[in-house]
Amino acid sequence: MADHKFTLEEILNEYSEDGRRSGIRHTSDKPLSHGTLETEKLVNAATSSRPLRQEQAGYDQVVPELSAGDEEQLVDIKSTISHIKADKAAQAARDADDAPVLRERFPTQHLRRENVSFVKAAGAARYGASYPENGDSGYDGAVMLAEPETEEPAEKHRPNVRQMQDSTRAREKNRKRRRRSPESTYLKESVTGEFQRPDARTVPEEPPASRRHWEEEKDYYYQEKQQTGSFRPIRQRVRSHTFGEDADKRKPDDLGLVKKTLENLRNVVFFRFVAMLVLTLAGAVLACLEVLGGGAFLQTVTPRGYSIIQLALGLLGLGVMFPTVKNGLWNLLRFHADSDSMAVLPLLPTLLGAVCAVVAPETLSSGTVHLYVPCALLALFCNIIGRLLMVRRALRNVNVISREGQKRVLSYVSQEETAELLTRGVLHDIPIVTAVRKADGVCDILRYSYSTDMADSLCRTMTPICGAVTLLIAVGMTLIRMGTAFGMPWISFFCSMLALLQVACCGTASALAVNLPLERESKKAAASNSAMLGYQSVDDFFDTNALLVEANDLFPKGSVQIAGMKVLSGAKMDEVLLDAASLVHHGDSMLQSAFAEMIPDRETLRPVDEFVCEDGLGLCGWIANRRVLFGGREMMANHNIEGLPTKTREAELAEGSGDVLYLSVSGVLAAMFSVRITADPKVKRQMQALRQERVALVLRSVDCSVSLRRLAALFDFPEAYLKIVPTSMHHLFQRETGDLGCVSASMTVGDTGFGAGALLLGARRVRRAAVLGVILLVAAGLLGFSLAMIHVVTGAYTQMTAYFFLIYHAILTLVTALAVRIR
Repeated sequence: MADHKFTLEEILNEYSEDGRRSGIRHTSDKPLSHGTLETEKLVNAATSSRPLRQEQAGYDQVVPELSAGDEEQLVDIKSTISHIKADKAAQAARDADDAPVLRERFPTQHLRRENVSFVKAAGAARYGASYPENGDSGYDGAVMLAEPETEEPAEKHRPNVRQMQDSTRAREKNRKRRRRSPESTYLKESVTGEFQRPDARTVPEEPPASRRHWEEEKDYYYQEKQQTGSFRPIRQRVRSHTFGEDADKRKPDDLGLVKKTLENLRNVVFFRFVAMLVLTLAGAVLACLEVLGGGAFLQTVTPRGYSIIQLALGLLGLGVMFPTVKNGLWNLLRFHADSDSMAVLPLLPTLLGAVCAVVAPETLSSGTVHLYVPCALLALFCNIIGRLLMVRRALRNVNVISREGQKRVLSYVSQEETAELLTRGVLHDIPIVTAVRKADGVCDILRYSYSTDMADSLCRTMTPICGAVTLLIAVGMTLIRMGTAFGMPWISFFCSMLALLQVACCGTASALAVNLPLERESKKAAASNSAMLGYQSVDDFFDTNALLVEANDLFPKGSVQIAGMKVLSGAKMDEVLLDAASLVHHGDSMLQSAFAEMIPDRETLRPVDEFVCEDGLGLCGWIANRRVLFGGREMMANHNIEGLPTKTREAELAEGSGDVLYLSVSGVLAAMFSVRITADPKVKRQMQALRQERVALVLRSVDCSVSLRRLAALFDFPEAYLKIVPTSMHHLFQRETGDLGCVSASMTVGDTGFGAGALLLGARRVRRAAVLGVILLVAAGLLGFSLAMIHVVTGAYTQMTAYFFLIYHAILTLVTALAVRIR
């Protein structure tokens, strides 16, 4: 049965004849204490001559005036209570003796008593407890709880995030799960040095970083030539914008040294560009004269002389582009081919064919073989154009980064739980969130500038396939046409056939497909004091679907203005402005620029203590031991600030187009401000582009004037892609956007303005252009290979001259360049 506890008055009323109360009275309106221990204390106090302490059970001791009969009655009451307690103790002992017998007769399910208090409690279901259907018979009077409405345990709340199978993050996870060997992203050869694999005995192994697929540790060194002429190995951590514990150990790049290195490199590359331009034009003239002259040019200079001229042009091209040729062949042999490997692929067969034509010129005069040195020179010329664009972009970015001002870099939120919390309600896909963070310095500038791109990834697969397939076909066709009689005609035909096939499937625009759109977006970024270092910047941020933004970034200088002001309650204007500016500056409000025009000297601002931001209402803080409030009408009403003007007076001051904000000091209304907010045209255009790309904006704002409806109306941006984080999540927002030391980042943003949106849009444009360029490269290679095979199989080999492929590759290269530029 239930354990009902009695108060002292109930006990005295039950065992006294006349129902008189004891000599104890209440000192408060609180109910009497309950329980056996409290009852015994009160009875002892009532029958004892010792005074009862005041703090016991909320009573004061009152000395009663008792007669002899009253004392006897109280003694009888105490004796009766003692008998009752003794009977209860005896009954408990008997029950304990009978417990084993009852357990045998009424077996019950064993429960973990330390976790549950009642039969059929919520925690008992987790341990598999089962109970009989007849209810109370087997539980010895235990308390029964009501059955829950549902038998299923409550599940932990999970955000409504749907992992789409075609999303970028899902594909990356599947690719990373299937991949056996890690793959380096930064393998691009630079003119000043090259990546080399270190000795495993001297370099300790490091665990790979659990980041995205391009952020794994690689044992590569980058050897940079110093002013002393020696090469110093520098360990390369193939990781993009990592801000871990080792960030404090990094040192920023020496921008002066990097700039000087790039200027020297630009001069070298420009010399190669001019030299290859001259050689390519000379080779094109020779190819045109060979075909358009009707054979008269060959008779004039003789076939051997013509072969010698082409061989000389090829050797000069080899000498000018020797670093690129060496690096391309070495990467091809290591199965790490890139765009350099694709460009130098047809060079060696064409040179060998020219050598054979010099030795046996009769094969050239009879039309058995053709020389394709001009086509190989065209491929090298397009490659040096891409290299020149790369060096110019790197030098431009270094000039931007070396400008004075606070550096800001783009990073992504690495913890998916934090990303889901910040974007809950605006995304229905895996959140890929980008944030802008301030940094003291930037490192790894050259490494990001030389990062591999999508064309390099295509050439890694395409180049060895083209080389192997063309080699097998050339051997087969030579055996079919020339038989097995090995000699100079056989070797000449084999070299000519191999050069033909490799020239046909060579992607001459491989170095331009990515560098051209990167050059365009880099110029746009530099105009806004931002930098897009290389294609790694695109790989890092092209799939971003949410951006963390401060409200200040959406409203640059001039977007927020104080249109009017009225001082109330006899306050001084200087004091009012100083208090408002101090509170606004401390809270990092978007009104900082507006108050900065009135108080340009920030040193005169007062310190703010115990600052609080009330969601959607305003700012609160203590300045010089006075509570200062700055917000809208609702905030003043919530804090019981008196003297608010009527709404009609508000409309008169705001002139129908502004927001009215109030300032109160120590509970007294001090001033009212009329604030006019407009949308900056540049920011509005960028937000329109973000809307088309379906990129959500997650904002941190402390201003009551910033609301989802207001932002949607100002920038014509859907509310479904906007979120203002509450004050309770400001610490998460600030943790992901906090200041950093020296960082390794692939993108830098201007010190002011909404430059992050422009960079993200630029990364997406480069990505689309690169995809289109890669598709055109594959199409050009397949089309050229098909044309060559059709002519060879049908016996029209004599028509596949260097002039034909010069026209073919020139047209397709021009089409590819225009397509990626327009895109």
